[in-house]
Formats: sequence, structure tokens, C-alpha cells
Amino acid sequence: MHGRLREQLEALCRGVALLGGAALVATMLVVVGSVSSAQFGFPILGDTEIVDLSTGILVFCFLPYCYLHSGNVIVDFFTRPLPRRVNDALDALMHLAFAVVAAVLTWRLIAGGISAYQREQRSMFLALPEWHVYLLGSVVALLWVVVVVFVAWESALRASGRLAAPTDDSTHFG
Repeated sequence: MHGRLREQLEALCRGVALLGGAALVATMLVVVGSVSSAQFGFPILGDTEIVDLSTGILVFCFLPYCYLHSGNVIVDFFTRPLPRRVNDALDALMHLAFAVVAAVLTWRLIAGGISAYQREQRSMFLALPEWHVYLLGSVVALLWVVVVVFVAWESALRASGRLAAPTDDSTHFG
């Protein structure tokens, strides 16, 4: 069950990261197009709005994949000498603590989206509705929370001896 669930999360996170990559490329094209066309006296109206809104989406798109692959900073000066199982138990606790942080961020993102929808918030020049960005960001942030909890579960399984430790040190959090 664990392996299959990881594969499914991996595929979903990879797809979301690819979506973020596509949004990043589109954002770069808008910037390049705006700067280039401004040289000829035809700047793209609302280019900063497009960049702001797409950046709001694409940043969240990379978080689940990054977290699933332990792309976070590791500070293990004090815990490195401890046995692997102790480190795994500490990792599980840190992942759970981080899950709380990610859940609070997600909750506030959802609340912001509801507020933007109710107030019919729009961008200044293009009048693009802003709640769409919150909606996409919230969905991806929910995936991020699921990934953080999943990684905590993996660490707890390793700490209890029910899951073999990986051959590299890529899952060590703390």
C-alpha cells in the first residue's frame, strides 16, 4: 500500500510541478515580451498583474514535489550522531509540526480566496478576478499538506522499523 500511495503522490506532484513550470515559462515570456515591445513603444498593459497572478500560482505548484523529495534545508548538526531510528522519530515530529504550519497557511489562503470572491476583487488594469489564483493555490496547498503528512507517516514507519530506510539520506528532515 505504501509504495503504491507514494507512486500516486509522486505522479500527482510531478504533474502539478510541470503545471508550475509551464506557468513559469509563460510568466517569463510575458516579461520578455513586455520589455521587448516597450522598446518599440508598445508595452504590454497589465504585464505586472499577469506576472503577480501567475507567480502566486506557480510558487505553490513546486511545494508538494519539493517536499516529497526532501528538497528542504537540513540542519542536523546535533542529530546526525544519533541512531537512524531516533532521527526518523524526530523527523516524524518535525514533519507533523510543519504539517500544522502548512495547514494554517492553506487555511488562510482559502480564507483569502473566499474574501476575494465575496468582494469581487479584480486586478487594476485588466480587471482579472483574483479569486481564481486563490482557488488554484488552495488546491495545490491542500496537496502540499497531504504530502507533508504522508512524509511524516513514512518517517514514523521507518522509526518503528516497519519501513526500510532509504539508501540515500534524502528523507532526513532534522
